[in-house]
Amino acid sequence: MNPYKECIFENKPCTDCGKCDMCELDPTKRCDNCMKCVNNGAEYRAVYIDRIENEQEKNDK
Repeated sequence: MNPYKECIFENKPCTDCGKCDMCELDPTKRCDNCMKCVNNGAEYRAVYIDRIENEQEKNDK
């Protein structure tokens, strides 16, 4: 069972579809934490954050 209560891709409840467990480099395989998608030789990395929710806002939904 997926521990997430809300889908990380869409604004809806988790349906355990498994999409969040798929490998970004090979969509036919399940992620095995090989870290190849992270260790790509880049000199820097960035993460885009589009929103921040506190616990109260999350519970109000």
